[in-house]
Amino acid sequence: MSDIKRINATGSLFKNKYKDAPNKPDFTGELVLTKEILKQLVTQVKEGKEIGLRLAVWDRESKAGNPYKYVSFEPVVPKPREPYDGGNGYQKASKSKTAAPVEDFKEDEDLPF
Repeated sequence: MSDIKRINATGSLFKNKYKDAPNKPDFTGELVLTKEILKQLVTQVKEGKEIGLRLAVWDRESKAGNPYKYVSFEPVVPKPREPYDGGNGYQKASKSKTAAPVEDFKEDEDLPF
């Protein structure tokens, strides 16, 4: 398996200025998905794997002095496990935090969903 650098997407969440009911969100914002992340997610779907996302959030302040949440996420890559060893439990195959290889996609290839 070839190693891939960990890639993540980032975005911002701002307090919802238009919250006028309890069922409306407290924060709204956007995340930017890179082409590399999308390729990795599509590869995981094609391999029949569930997609998990690891999230991280920081409190920040904009240049205008408005507080907001800075958000980052990256695909969770399942860790391979050794087969059951007969009594000692499952053993991790590797402690490496590398992602599965991302296959090459043609520029004009349609997304599978």
